[in-house]
Amino acid sequence: PAPAPAPAPAPSVEGFWVGRSSLGADVALTVLENGETWGVYTSGGYIVGALAGSTSVTGRAMSGSGADFNLLNRTVSRGSFVGTFVPQQSISAQLSSGATFSGRYNSLYDQPASLSAAAGTYIGQGVTGWTSPQTIGVTVSSTGTITMPASLGCSASGTVLPRSSGKNVFNVSVRFQGTTCALGNGATAQGVAFYDAAQRTLLVLALNSAQTDGFIYYAAK
Repeated sequence: PAPAPAPAPAPSVEGFWVGRSSLGADVALTVLENGETWGVYTSGGYIVGALAGSTSVTGRAMSGSGADFNLLNRTVSRGSFVGTFVPQQSISAQLSSGATFSGRYNSLYDQPASLSAAAGTYIGQGVTGWTSPQTIGVTVSSTGTITMPASLGCSASGTVLPRSSGKNVFNVSVRFQGTTCALGNGATAQGVAFYDAAQRTLLVLALNSAQTDGFIYYAAK
């Protein structure tokens, strides 16, 4: 007898999702292959918030939770969400705050991350959950070293390396040095980075070890 056909893969919410929230902010959400979930909220071209958490799925239903960073009023809170999705097409979610989000799939996720493309020097805005944005220069080398020269007494260095998933996402680990560093002298932040080759922009989202604060960096080269 012929072998039984392989079962169809389970629906996955993995990918880049872009859309708007019911509060009027533009939302860019990333769900990784392991369920890690990262997102940013922008308004008027400025990052006004961020999300870091995890997502799980049952069929085409999803649920998750994480830390929500409101950069306008300097608060960090825990939140949850539920919703539905169509793989690589659309997503709809309701947050515990009452806000809703609808988005569409962005196929940029399916392009392999390239260090040679991302390498360069960037100038942009860095911010934590408790400090105002400041202009910061960052250099990414073709071998995956990231360095931030001292600014107001705080410097940083670390790595930015493509994830083994082969998708357009980098793993990031950055260690801060200096008594004026917002996350603390010697603190390490770990997370993800995304490079947009068309816009020549780099977005870094990383959390401290306690996951009580984080570092957001958005810049162009």
